[in-house]
Amino acid sequence: MRSRAQSSIEYLLLLAAFFGVLGVMLPVMSQTTQGFLSAGDELLAKRISSDLTEQVSLMKFLGEGSTKQFEYFPSKSITVSSRGNEVLFSAGENEFPVDLGEIQVFPKQELTGKFFLIIQKKLGRVQINILEESSQHR
Repeated sequence: MRSRAQSSIEYLLLLAAFFGVLGVMLPVMSQTTQGFLSAGDELLAKRISSDLTEQVSLMKFLGEGSTKQFEYFPSKSITVSSRGNEVLFSAGENEFPVDLGEIQVFPKQELTGKFFLIIQKKLGRVQINILEESSQHR
């Protein structure tokens, strides 16, 4: 009987140690995951600005009414805003500007889910529209 009681105590000590280590590791793993998500969004913001720069140049040579649509999925969030002739895509601390050649005003918005970047040539100008997936179904 005494050996069973000692086995139970040892088992409980091992279980307590396991949960103690797990309790310490969970916040560290959570913080690491957040770092990866932020880095992924920074890379996505850079890719969006690169794609947009390329497409704006291309649209200048395409015919009236030309349209291209791109679909993006940020892990956490990407912020879009404008400053003069530039549209800014930012994630974390980094901003990635795209020079549109003419002023377009974008209200600052934080994109947290799937969104579409629509590039159109209307009236000889390249226009950019950003639609979040939920707003496209309205």
